Amino acid sequence: MSLSVRLSIFYGSLCLFGGINMPFFPVWLKSKGLGSEDIALVLATTMFLRIAAGPVFAFVADRWENRRGVAILLSWASLATVSLFLFTDSFWAIFLVAALLMCLWPSVTPLVESIAMRATQEQGVDYGRVRLWCSITFIFAATGGGWLLEWNPASIVIACMIGSIAIGLGGAHLLVKERPVRKRRRRPGGQFMASLAIIRHPVFLVGLVTASLVQSTHAVYYAFGTLNWQQLGYGENLIGVLWAVGVIAEIILFAFSARVLKRFSPASLLILGAGAAMLRWTFTAFDPPLWALFGLQILHALTFCAAHLGAMYFVAAAAPKSLAATAQSLYGALSSGVIMGAMTLAAGPLYQAYGGQAYLLSAAAGALGLVGALYVAARWDGGTLIEETEEEDEHRDHSEPTRPGC
Repeated sequence: MSLSVRLSIFYGSLCLFGGINMPFFPVWLKSKGLGSEDIALVLATTMFLRIAAGPVFAFVADRWENRRGVAILLSWASLATVSLFLFTDSFWAIFLVAALLMCLWPSVTPLVESIAMRATQEQGVDYGRVRLWCSITFIFAATGGGWLLEWNPASIVIACMIGSIAIGLGGAHLLVKERPVRKRRRRPGGQFMASLAIIRHPVFLVGLVTASLVQSTHAVYYAFGTLNWQQLGYGENLIGVLWAVGVIAEIILFAFSARVLKRFSPASLLILGAGAAMLRWTFTAFDPPLWALFGLQILHALTFCAAHLGAMYFVAAAAPKSLAATAQSLYGALSSGVIMGAMTLAAGPLYQAYGGQAYLLSAAAGALGLVGALYVAARWDGGTLIEETEEEDEHRDHSEPTRPGC
């Protein structure tokens, strides 16, 4: 089985959980008697916990030079943890299990992203074509989960979450073992000092914040997009079509990403994503007609996919390989944790006060992202931002030739 197929299978299995958890976990929480404030507390807490957990596990994986092994351990721990929901009824029991689960399972993503980007750089794997399976299975999981929920009690949500992580565990075992190289790349002072050095580099920091800002422009859309369209009089079926248009546009760009990346640098993709975010959310804020709304939804290919590709390739190229997972996890912590969390918290009162004009917050974040992307484009030459010294590892057996692998 080729590496591309293995990565495609794992990406597909990885997003099955998201397709169930994101839309339907709140439904299960409500069925357990949790009120709106309790549900918000559980979801917000789990979002912010990713900030600390992801980088810690990634640092360990980089230190051990075994990202696959850590991903498997996290998958097993996630399966055991999600199964505990079968025995929880009180708020605090649910809260603690959810908190532990969201420390574990989301931490797998940056490990796999670092594996995939290394495969892209060293073995010519088409990242976009393996990553698109994540989007495809997300759609199927969300659609299938909704259908199951129509005919079953809310407890079916937990069964689906357990099943999705079990499939993800199988995908993790399919990943190819990493192969040691003849020389370890180390910066004087050790891995910890190297991590601090890349975090402190202004271009790297601005690049992470820029990519995170562009992704955070979707906060209002994710939280209140459906509610806003319902208020405008659109029916459930039409709203489903509008959501699908955005995801399909994303999948198409992922499919042709190799061609796109030959013409656009990572910084250019961030510029495109930020500029499209300004355009998309400014017009969305003023309730455009339906025909225009379809066009704005197609811009999801740029606001999400182009920005994501730009971020992945920027992090992979700017950070040294010995910090691949750490760098990816820092981006994940910022984009899915700190900045997305802050934008989501700000979106709530803004939407309550101004309705759809809350999208102007997203447009403003896009404008800030555009400034950051232009800075990165001007200051980054496309190479690694910190240098490392090569040290021969006297404990490695060099009798057999080695090759890079994931």
